Amino acid sequence: MKISPLLIKKYLNRECSPEEEQVVQEWYDSFEKADEPAELINDEERNSIRKRILENVKDEISRHETGVPKPGNTRRLYYALGLVAASLIIALSALNHLFIKEADKNNIETVFITNNTRLLKNVILPDGSSLWLKPETTIRYQLPFVQNYRRIVMKGETFFDVKRDTLHPFIIHTEKFDTRVLGTSFSIRADGKAAPRLSVVSGKVFVYTRQAKGKQVDGLYVLPKQKVVYKESKQLLEKSSGTEAELRIWERKSFVFDNTPVSEVLDVLKTNFNVKLMVSSQAVKALTLKADFTGLSLPVILDLMNRSLNINLGFEDETIVLAKE
Repeated sequence: MKISPLLIKKYLNRECSPEEEQVVQEWYDSFEKADEPAELINDEERNSIRKRILENVKDEISRHETGVPKPGNTRRLYYALGLVAASLIIALSALNHLFIKEADKNNIETVFITNNTRLLKNVILPDGSSLWLKPETTIRYQLPFVQNYRRIVMKGETFFDVKRDTLHPFIIHTEKFDTRVLGTSFSIRADGKAAPRLSVVSGKVFVYTRQAKGKQVDGLYVLPKQKVVYKESKQLLEKSSGTEAELRIWERKSFVFDNTPVSEVLDVLKTNFNVKLMVSSQAVKALTLKADFTGLSLPVILDLMNRSLNINLGFEDETIVLAKE
């Protein structure tokens, strides 16, 4: 359940109408289903709202206790007091649940992964999403990974093939902008060497910038064959048509090889993905490959060839290479 920060402020200032008061109460009932409250309010505001709930319950109990029950209305009075007590238990339980969740954050395990090689590095996340990290790229995420959101922090350049999950949005945090998707493929460059950018290969991506307190202030949707660049001078995102030329290796293509020499396979891949080839090993070229590559990108094809033939092909600087063990 969503609630606006303005309504929270009105509640704290006792400016809400009865209908708005009810909305706030229903919002508290939704704590166990979402982590929105922790993202919308700070500790001071949480404590203030907690005090207000206690005050409301105490006032309600006092109002009933000071009234003199009429004959035959004793049961009704106890019933009303029971409802008030139940409301108190529910409210406090919801708040305690939130406080426990906040405390548990200190016990969450953080995973750090850095590509210290000169080739693309494939990382499979706990949710099944596939990431391809360029050299000197670092990502970090927390376990358990799939909570209300799937979050990672990235510095460098990475191609994302996010597994679709409409119930758990996937969020990437970088220094200048954040990205939110449900399931799609795209590339993000945020290495500090060039203007931060995002290019989409498939699906729809939402990109947004943040204020100092982390609130979303500017966002836009990016579609296939579109890109977004963060303009430092303007401190905003600019969208345009077209993608980076180097993204051609992520286009999904299909090939069938029937006991084909690896030398011929590599020539086919070189031509179709418009890349360079630097594999001189005659032993590798003499191998034969029987495979059906349907709707796959170049890095995935090379990875499958490595697994099938027990070799070590890689991709470096727009070139298919035979990596050293």
